[in-house]
Amino acid sequence: MVENDVQLIRRILSGDDAAFSILVQKYQKSVHALVWRKVNDFHYAEEITQDTFLQAYKKLSTLKNPNQFAGWLYVIANRRCINWLQRHKPAMQSLEDTPMEEIEESAYNQYAAEQRDTEGAKYRQEIAQRLLSKLPESERTVMTLYYLGEMTAKEISKFLGVSVNTITSRLRRARERLQKDQERLVQEVLGGVQLSSNLTENVMRQIADVKPTPPPVAKPLFPWSAFGIATLLVALLLGATGQYLVRFQRPYSFEAVSEPTVEIIDTFILLDVDSKPDVRNQVGRATSADKNLGAGRQASETPVVSDTQGNSLRFSTAQWTQKADMPTVRSDFSTCVVDGKIFVIGGSLRLKMDEYGDQSLSTVEMYDPKTDTWEGKANMPTVRSNVSVSVVDGRIYAIGGSKLKKYQVPRGFGIESEELPTVEMYDPATDTWTQKTDMPTPRKTKTCVVDSKIYAVGGWSTATEQSKLETVEVYDPATDTWAKAQSMNHARCSAAISVVNGEIYAIGGIGWPPNRDPSGQYLSSRYLSNVEVFNPKTNQWQERTEMSVPKAAHSTSVIDGKIYVMGGYLQEGRKSKILSAIEVYDPATDRWTQESDMLIGKSGHATEVVDGQIYIFGGGPPTSVQVYDPKTVSGRVNSIRKL
Repeated sequence: MVENDVQLIRRILSGDDAAFSILVQKYQKSVHALVWRKVNDFHYAEEITQDTFLQAYKKLSTLKNPNQFAGWLYVIANRRCINWLQRHKPAMQSLEDTPMEEIEESAYNQYAAEQRDTEGAKYRQEIAQRLLSKLPESERTVMTLYYLGEMTAKEISKFLGVSVNTITSRLRRARERLQKDQERLVQEVLGGVQLSSNLTENVMRQIADVKPTPPPVAKPLFPWSAFGIATLLVALLLGATGQYLVRFQRPYSFEAVSEPTVEIIDTFILLDVDSKPDVRNQVGRATSADKNLGAGRQASETPVVSDTQGNSLRFSTAQWTQKADMPTVRSDFSTCVVDGKIFVIGGSLRLKMDEYGDQSLSTVEMYDPKTDTWEGKANMPTVRSNVSVSVVDGRIYAIGGSKLKKYQVPRGFGIESEELPTVEMYDPATDTWTQKTDMPTPRKTKTCVVDSKIYAVGGWSTATEQSKLETVEVYDPATDTWAKAQSMNHARCSAAISVVNGEIYAIGGIGWPPNRDPSGQYLSSRYLSNVEVFNPKTNQWQERTEMSVPKAAHSTSVIDGKIYVMGGYLQEGRKSKILSAIEVYDPATDRWTQESDMLIGKSGHATEVVDGQIYIFGGGPPTSVQVYDPKTVSGRVNSIRKL
């Protein structure tokens, strides 16, 4: 026979501590879920959960109504969370904080890959937290208790003191606000959390020498018959309306069986604004003066930019969605699009810290955005990391790259890199590869296409003292020949290359020479923020407005003639920082604006555009695929007072 809470509490107060372990096992996931929702850290939440049960054991005799044990436990947990939050002010810190004597691209990629492996679980937890943060407080709590606490609607109802109908309503609305794949991610993350198997043992060990405070002699627990009569009288006096709440249930509104539903409709908003000349596009934050507007929905940060006349503002809210993970765990890969399908090619194996040997891959996989599915394709004939791929007439050209080998040294590991001139062509129609003429300069490079010719721009080579290159070479698939083009103004590798209106934009990267001290000793790599554009018709490079922050290993994508620069990394002193910023460059105006940040910093990732959406592959965790839609919500604010 299963004992209820009242029976267990009676046994505990009679000196039977074993009964308390039953209560701990019964409520530990519920309490942990609630605590995590408040402190946003699974491990600290476990500590607070243990402390909550310890406090409950000490004060158990002060609980006048054992039927309300679940809600009373919630109050204790809530107070422990408040105390913890007061002691732990949130602090901003970079994702990486590891001193390194020299960060060169190959070594950094290995380092970052291993770091991302350890950050994978934390990343998914952060994504789940951000998705939950979009929900109103009441819905967020119910979702957390339902998935993380593994509680039914009835159990949540009892725990929070809210009707089952209200819990069901909140859960339904939360699911409607989250897209299907977002809810699946939340369910996987919260449902996959496992509390320490010894949590109950830890609690019982702590209470071994502690006895609950004995109940005051003058104030024994109410006999249950008297309590029942008193409850009936109170219900009759108050009309059984439920509008008078137990004091520990104040954080929630329990009087309603169901809650009013607010339907949110995306529409144009017109406000009265002052017209001012447009000096430079600036990023702002749109906020509502009416705090009741859009009730039940979290306010979103939205970039605001004035137009050339200064009489209007445009804003947009980006939408993120999670897609099916890549089948192969790898880094240093490349991507391209053929007929609306995305191909992921080559890359590096994800070796553990104590594993050594060859790392480069020849694996080819194809992703179909319409079905969110992956399919294996014929592998490249040559294994390659950092291969660059471009598409001409529906065929994929894989150019350059390197063979990587990780070897052991007395205090860590080293990376042996052999740069390749190899060019191989893949035909998706026949799923076959063909050898082509080698590139004149063996290197890891970035390529793009203008007028059916492939431009290999800059790159990296260990064969020369100047490892970063300004070299530009042009391949003509029609004749299978290579030619030289004007070199860049700045040598660079790990840059981003994009084409807009037939011109090539080289953005950021690591330059040459590196930063050195007065004695000539190496200090750090030289990270670039500059932008230069190449006109193939004039064979000339020109400087353009720089990015706000130097960066390398970032990605670029072009939508509506604008270049979206996403993520990357930067070394500041002896610290390296992975970036989450999204900057947008408009070649027509030579101006930069800022979008809302990515959900988490990424570097070494790849991006492709399909149907106006940017698909982001890897960069942390290594197999992740997310979609960024910059046009999900858009509106216009004019200088006319009208709603």
